Amino acid sequence: MTMKLIPRKITDSIVEYLDTQEIILLIGARQVGKTSLLKIIQNHLFAKGVTAQSVYFLNLEDPLVLGYLERGVNDFLGYLRSIGTDLSRRNYILIDEIQYLSDPTGFLKLIYDEYPQLKLIVSGSSTLEIRQKFRDSLAGRKVIFELYPLDFEEFLVFKGEEQLAELYRECCLRRLLKKEDSPVVTLPARYRSQEFSQYYQEFVLNGGYPRVTLESDPKRKLVYLTDIYNSYIRKDIKDLMRIDNPLAFNNLIQLLAVQSGQMVNLVEIGTALKTSRQTLERYLFLLENTFVIHLLPPFFSNRRKEVTKMRKVFFLDTGMRNLLLKSFEFFAGRQDVGALIENAVFSNLYKNRELLEDIHFWRTQSQNEVDFVLRTSTTVPIEVKFQAMDKAKVPPGIRFFLRRYPAKVAFVLTRDFWDRTQLGETTVYFIPVWMA
Repeated sequence: MTMKLIPRKITDSIVEYLDTQEIILLIGARQVGKTSLLKIIQNHLFAKGVTAQSVYFLNLEDPLVLGYLERGVNDFLGYLRSIGTDLSRRNYILIDEIQYLSDPTGFLKLIYDEYPQLKLIVSGSSTLEIRQKFRDSLAGRKVIFELYPLDFEEFLVFKGEEQLAELYRECCLRRLLKKEDSPVVTLPARYRSQEFSQYYQEFVLNGGYPRVTLESDPKRKLVYLTDIYNSYIRKDIKDLMRIDNPLAFNNLIQLLAVQSGQMVNLVEIGTALKTSRQTLERYLFLLENTFVIHLLPPFFSNRRKEVTKMRKVFFLDTGMRNLLLKSFEFFAGRQDVGALIENAVFSNLYKNRELLEDIHFWRTQSQNEVDFVLRTSTTVPIEVKFQAMDKAKVPPGIRFFLRRYPAKVAFVLTRDFWDRTQLGETTVYFIPVWMA
C-alpha cells in the first residue's frame, strides 16, 4: 500500500524554522509518519521554488547511504560538489533515521558550524538512542519536534472527513478553553454527534498509526499493528537497547496494558514478574523514551511531591494497547471500556498539550480523585464518565478538587451527553469524550 502524503498538524510549526540556521530534529516512534513528514517538507520546499538540486533526501536505513555518511563530513560534501552542488548557496539536507550514524553529533555539528548555508532537517526514532549519541555540544544548535500517532482530528483528516475535522476544530475541548460561548447551544457538531462517535470508536480501537488508519480491511489493520510492535521489539529493544531478556520485557508491556490507567506499583509488578526493581525501572524508562507509554504524575501544589509519588501508566496509542490485550471488541461488549476510554482521552490530551502545559491526575488519601488536571498558569480538572447520563451532575471528585484549587472551567467527558452548569465561580461543561 502506497502511503498518502497527508500533512500533519505539526507541519506548519516545522516550516516556520526552515529559514533559520538551527538543526530541525524530528523524533517519534517507528512508523508514526516521520519519513512521510520529511517528504512533505521536501515538497513544501519545491512548492516555494527551491530547486531539486538544492534539496537532498537521505534515508540511513539504507546501508549504502549510511556507509557513505559514516566516512565523514568531508567525503559527503565532496560528493555534493561532484554532482554540481553550490555549497555557498542555501541547500537543504533531509536525513531520515539519524540515530543510525555512529557519531551524529560530530557530523551535524561540523556542518552547522562550518557550513551555515546548509540547512539540516533530520529524524530519529528513539529519544534514548538520540540522547546517548547527541552530546551537549549540539545545545543551542537544534530545535526538537515530537511526532506521535494521529490524534482524533488528524484521524478524521486521514479518513477523508475534512468537514468533520473542521467541525471538531471548532468545538473540541482545547477550543472551548479559549472561548466563552456555550457548547450546548452553539456547536453545529452536536447534530453530527453520531458520526463523530462512530469514528471515535474506530479510532480508539485501532489507534492512530497512519498506515493502520489508511487501511480499510480489519485483518490488514491487525497485521500492520502486529508488524509495528514486532519491529519495535526487534529494532529498538533487541538491537538498539541491548535488552538481553526480551521475554521479561514483553511480559511487562502486556501487564502494563492490563493496568493502563492504574498507578504503577513496582513492588507488586516485580513480584508478579519475578523481576528486580532496578530492572523494572530501566524497562519503564525505555518504554517512555521509545514513545510506547507515559507515566502520568500526580497533581500537588508542592511540585517536589510529584517526583516521589507513584504514577499512572497510559499508552500513547490505544491500538497498541488493544493489540497487547488481543481485544478489539466494540465499546458495548468490553469489560475494560472505562479504562480504554480514559487511556484514549489521555492520549489525545497529551498529543495536543500546550507549550509549558503539564498533565496530571489528582487523588487524595481519602480516595477523592480527578482523572486529569491540565496545569499551566491555571488548572483545569477533567473527569471521564463514559456512561448514560440525563442531567448535569458534577462528580464528587471535581467538587472536592475545586474546593482546594478554584478553577474557571472544568470538564466532565460523557458518552453522549451535552450540558453546562455553574458550580460557584466554575463553569462545568458536560461534553462527549470525542471532543477531548
